[in-house]
Amino acid sequence: MLYTDLAQTPNLFPLPIHIPFAYCNKHSLLPSTIPQLLPPCNIHAIRNFFQSIVFAQEYIGQPSSHLPRSNTLASSSSTKEEQAQDQTTTMSKSDSKACPTCKRGIEDAPAKPAPKSTTVDIDGDIEDTLNQLPPLPTPLPKAHPDFIHCVPPQAPTYRKYSVFTAGSIEMGAAVQWQKHMAKFLSPLPVTVNNPRRGHWDPATTKEAKNEAFRHQVEWELSALEKATVICFFFDVNTKSPVTMLELGLWAHSGKVVVCCSKDFWRAGNIHIVCERYGIPFVESFEALVPAIKDMLVEKGMKLDADGNLID
Repeated sequence: MLYTDLAQTPNLFPLPIHIPFAYCNKHSLLPSTIPQLLPPCNIHAIRNFFQSIVFAQEYIGQPSSHLPRSNTLASSSSTKEEQAQDQTTTMSKSDSKACPTCKRGIEDAPAKPAPKSTTVDIDGDIEDTLNQLPPLPTPLPKAHPDFIHCVPPQAPTYRKYSVFTAGSIEMGAAVQWQKHMAKFLSPLPVTVNNPRRGHWDPATTKEAKNEAFRHQVEWELSALEKATVICFFFDVNTKSPVTMLELGLWAHSGKVVVCCSKDFWRAGNIHIVCERYGIPFVESFEALVPAIKDMLVEKGMKLDADGNLID
């Protein structure tokens, strides 16, 4: 007679017990007491039942290195239920596939990289292929202590006189004429308001309800209103519809200076508007700088020999 220890199956047998097994000439390994208690027609069912127990024991006895945690069964059914609950909760939190044998969660796939930002640097250097801008002086002129160059979104700091660089930007496609102008005007005690901000998302909805877009437009409108001089520069490689809109808005203000090459696609329109409203008009950047200084003087700016304002 053989004895099999079934204490490893606490769900089926809560207490450690030993059941005698015996061979019969008709059936496989069966408890010796079962044939005596049940009619012969039930013996096969009992045999299948205990074979299932043996299969479960072999399944549970897989190498622990393949399981998510130790498979040593607890001595009480409540502990096993807690472990099952823990495993169920853990797997439900993961979208990973599981091992078909042990149900161990396969390590999650690496997180997808964040989508690339669509923000562009509209203040980057643009090659001046048509030589629209003159070289900067060498060495650069010394900036006046009261000179200030302001860009959005920060609110400008105003001196007594200010210049607004209203001209081509075209989402960063235009040459960097605004920074160029700021360098040439830096010896003056003035504020230069440059609407060409460092970065801008071209996906930003150009609608009045869009907060970022509205802030940019209102920054420009406010600086235009407060400017002593508004200078316009039309890059020949751009369409510049907003620049033309602003020129039409301020053409009759008496504080506008325009630079527009004959190669600009609407140069004729720009030239006629300037003639009609008496706007100083030049065709090169080199001529635009002195035209701005002349208008600042016309608006009352007087400097001493050291370049400081005379009140």
